[in-house]
Amino acid sequence: MMRLVLVDDQALVQQGVATLLEMSGVFTVVATLESGTALAAWLRDHPEGCDLVLLDFHMPAQDGIETLKSLKPELRIPVVFLSTFADAALSREARRNGAAGWLAKSVEISELVSALKAVGTGEQVFPALAHNAQDWDLSVREFEVARCLVAGMTNQQIADHCCLSLGTVKNYTSNLFSKLEVSNRSSAIAALRERGIS
Repeated sequence: MMRLVLVDDQALVQQGVATLLEMSGVFTVVATLESGTALAAWLRDHPEGCDLVLLDFHMPAQDGIETLKSLKPELRIPVVFLSTFADAALSREARRNGAAGWLAKSVEISELVSALKAVGTGEQVFPALAHNAQDWDLSVREFEVARCLVAGMTNQQIADHCCLSLGTVKNYTSNLFSKLEVSNRSSAIAALRERGIS
């Protein structure tokens, strides 16, 4: 059973989603929280307490993306947004900041369960970006390396930053070049910037 924390400032949504997820037999909802601040406090008190965070975007005081930014770089748990807005720009911003998915609240419970299970195995789930295959097919680690490339880091700096070996970084950059259909670093950086990676 995957242990899940649900963050939403609307009690009815909290209760409804938590109940449906529990009924799926796949998830145990270990906490329902109403704000990003409450999530940060809960994660401090329970550093190994959950496997996945399901986070609302629109909350008072601090929205979901601001919450996600405030939790980096310590957060090692996948975060999936569940939002009223099925928006490509917001999806892209969430992914840029390390989210593993963005789903609309209008999604069917079976789709929600399938998507969260996929995230649990390391996949990303961004339906609003699915039409753009070149955006869609980067793994979480490739996306992290891509951001380092755009920041102008050398392979050694990327290796140090991401806690990877130099050989592994070279493999990731080679894969990126292939996916972007480019042959050198400057072309890769230009192509990544065109796709909104910064």
